[in-house]
Amino acid sequence: MTLRSKRGTELAPAFPEIRTGATHLPDATALDGKLVVWDATGRLTFERLQNRLQRRGAGAGPGG
Repeated sequence: MTLRSKRGTELAPAFPEIRTGATHLPDATALDGKLVVWDATGRLTFERLQNRLQRRGAGAGPGG
């Protein structure tokens, strides 16, 4: 599974739950979309998405 930014940066380590969910899709499935993050009030927050990308790897996981 490959998860890349529009500039080609690998994002899968920052979003392991997407990788896990993708295992249920048929082989050769291609998806195109955008990642968004909501805060506790229901507003979209680019800052939380950026924080998640900076934590990618070992500590990355839902909620951050």
